Amino acid sequence: MSTGVNCEVIEVEPGKWFYILEETDAPRNSWDWREYASASGPFTSQESAEQHLADHHANPGGHEICRYVPGFQPDAVLAALLRDSEA
Repeated sequence: MSTGVNCEVIEVEPGKWFYILEETDAPRNSWDWREYASASGPFTSQESAEQHLADHHANPGGHEICRYVPGFQPDAVLAALLRDSEA
């Protein structure tokens, strides 16, 4: 079974990966689910981020993968999550 929460695996710089995982008790249909989430990382690869997710959390039921794009700048919500991340 999966928890059905949102999850994103994101590369913010080449070779610098994080995952953002929505809290299980987050309000549904919120404007930005990331306001009710935590970040883990950095990891050196997508695979290591996904392995950490699998080893430390219940199955979220899938996740979005966002690879680095040159010029990427995190918005305020993502910047705060990355700043407070833990691996």
